[in-house]
Amino acid sequence: MSMKRKEVPTNNWDVYINLPKLLKGLLYRSRNGNVNYPTKFIASPVASSEIINSDDGILIEILSRLPVKSLLRFKSVCKRWLSLIKNDTYLIQLHSTGAKSRPNLLVIVPLKQQRKTDDGHWVTRTKTPRQCILSAELLLGEGSGCEEREPEAIIHNVRMTDNNWFVYDQVLGPVNGLVCFVDWGAFAVRLYNVSTREVTPWIQSTLWKEERDLFQKDGTFIKNIRGPFFQFGFDPLATEHKLFCFWTLSRIQTLLGRVIESHNYISWEALTIGRDTKWRRIDVVPHEDNQEKLNVVIPPFLNRKSFVYANGSIYWINKRMSTSDDSVHCTKDKHSKDGSNGDPDVIIAFDVGSEKFRVIPIPKFILDEPREPTFLQPIAILEMDGRVVLVYRKRPCTVKLWILNDDIDKKMENCKGNIRNWSEETIALPFLCDTRILGFHGIPGTTQIVFENYGDFHKHIKLVGLYSYDLKKKTFNEIDINGISSIPLHYTRFLLATFTESLFSCSASTTQHSQKLVHLNGGHLC
Repeated sequence: MSMKRKEVPTNNWDVYINLPKLLKGLLYRSRNGNVNYPTKFIASPVASSEIINSDDGILIEILSRLPVKSLLRFKSVCKRWLSLIKNDTYLIQLHSTGAKSRPNLLVIVPLKQQRKTDDGHWVTRTKTPRQCILSAELLLGEGSGCEEREPEAIIHNVRMTDNNWFVYDQVLGPVNGLVCFVDWGAFAVRLYNVSTREVTPWIQSTLWKEERDLFQKDGTFIKNIRGPFFQFGFDPLATEHKLFCFWTLSRIQTLLGRVIESHNYISWEALTIGRDTKWRRIDVVPHEDNQEKLNVVIPPFLNRKSFVYANGSIYWINKRMSTSDDSVHCTKDKHSKDGSNGDPDVIIAFDVGSEKFRVIPIPKFILDEPREPTFLQPIAILEMDGRVVLVYRKRPCTVKLWILNDDIDKKMENCKGNIRNWSEETIALPFLCDTRILGFHGIPGTTQIVFENYGDFHKHIKLVGLYSYDLKKKTFNEIDINGISSIPLHYTRFLLATFTESLFSCSASTTQHSQKLVHLNGGHLC
């Protein structure tokens, strides 16, 4: 008796036939027992595919555990799978949550280009469209049984862009696997999903031009004092990503070529990805529960250590931080000589959803700790396991972490100066904490920190070595990147950060159907 086989398109048959293997792999890798599919799913390819195709819940559970690279291939299986992977809010959120248990390392390194001039000399260009975008899975010492392996980063994707890629000045992020490229000259940004390679067109701010067109008359000028500074974050309640632009302008009135009056003012803009078609002005509105009142809210600086996104808010210090001697990272406040404005030491917590800011006082017992005069301010602010961390240099080989619990039930308490939500951790470093350390990165979902150490020079290029620190075990380990000993640094155009893969669209809200994207495939726009 012949058995009629279910007809499946030839090019997709390998996907169906491998579903039982996929289930076996999931069952084998599930250490906590959360995956508990009946064994009859594994017994027969036909039975497995029929049950999975008849139940979206099972299919979504399976797809949410796969890397983005596999999901992009599975979009071609059928229209139903395509719709789920692109548009299903629950799948995208579930995948993002699960990805936090699989942290990755992201490195974006600009590549120099050399050209020969007419007189025979070689000229090196550092601002070029050619980039190396490298992502690696972080394995941080978890072994089987009593065995504990050395931390390492397993490179799983290396991308070299060509001259059809774009030129930028700064890169921010990542947030939910998205990074933000900034063009200072054009006052523009674009978002890029590292895993799916989706990218938005340049989104330009025209606020300064609009202000000049509106106010600039005979004898009146609009000057850009500082900015724009761009930031982006995620509103977890509305599941929307937002871009923000911070300007500090000055309205100057002159008479016969002499300044007779000037007035500095702040203008902020916001743009909701997938909903807004252009930038919209927002008021600089403090939260009603703030205990401290500020004279001036200083926007987050260029220094990539001075701000961090966590739990729906963007955090930064309202004073110039203690930074390295690299001038590109050291941006002074132009309102006063020391950057203080007469305001107390506080953390600004800008809520992405409400677009209001909270003011979190830094407790006196933190400020009064004995430190060197050069390092009175924090040297970094980072996120670690959902907590906000201020990093202070205490001694040449010692840093002090002050960790703030700013969960949703603690937010209003922190605005009123509750000191019980702070904890501390002192770390003895295996190297000097001077200008060689430029980066601190919390690893999502863990109590581990990645340190960047800039101790080596090669032909005037700074090289990066990576170390991980486990707060629970109090251990320091060097991270081996597949045999790569170091990574070259190129300041603001360089990015080294921890991130998690995601399916989030960088041009549409996850609650909407995906809109048409600009794709970069091998560096070519298509």
